[in-house]
Amino acid sequence: MGRLKRVYYDNQLSSIIELDENQSRKLKTVLRAEQGDNIEVLTHDELALGEIHLSGKKSIQVRILEKRPVVRNNYTLKVYQCITKREYMDFMVEKYSELGVTHLIPVVSARSFENIKPNAMERYNLIAKEAAMQCEREELMTILPSVKLERIKDDSDIKILFHERMGEKSLPNVTSNNISMIIGPEGGFTEKEYNFLVESGFKAYTPINTILKAETAAVLFAGMVRLSING
Repeated sequence: MGRLKRVYYDNQLSSIIELDENQSRKLKTVLRAEQGDNIEVLTHDELALGEIHLSGKKSIQVRILEKRPVVRNNYTLKVYQCITKREYMDFMVEKYSELGVTHLIPVVSARSFENIKPNAMERYNLIAKEAAMQCEREELMTILPSVKLERIKDDSDIKILFHERMGEKSLPNVTSNNISMIIGPEGGFTEKEYNFLVESGFKAYTPINTILKAETAAVLFAGMVRLSING
């Protein structure tokens, strides 16, 4: 399939499907799709080629022409992200989705914001989904419930802690496709948190001699790790 307009469908595919109001509005007003146009429809398990069969005021019906299983990631990249302000978290969720992060776990730390509200989680999932549509990612990023930093238990082969001062002055040596990394909040980790993470198996790295904002570090370091993965 070539590059076509793409939407997400939350249910299982049938011969003709009806998109919800949000996806229908996106097709008509953002993607400028019209009746008779071919589009792609992504679900949790399948990617389909469809044709807009009927375009109404609030909904669009799509006739499914062909479909195949989605291409699953052949790696795991988990990011533990300490919770920041709303606009920064929204930005990081979008970029993590674009970069191919497989799992995002919001973290409550001493200098982070508190637990995430249910409506924020709904917004994060929508942002991640829209980012995946834009960059043609087939397997969506999973956003897990938030966790307190001191309760993190991770069994990844490689666990990376990016720190502004106390890490090894090099890029991580990525030798596995099962990786996790943690990005701190504005103000960084406390000494107690740093020690806990290191004792839990996270190896600290300081790959550049610049103090970065949390949202900048998120994009830069996730990109570094992603480029190192054979995926």
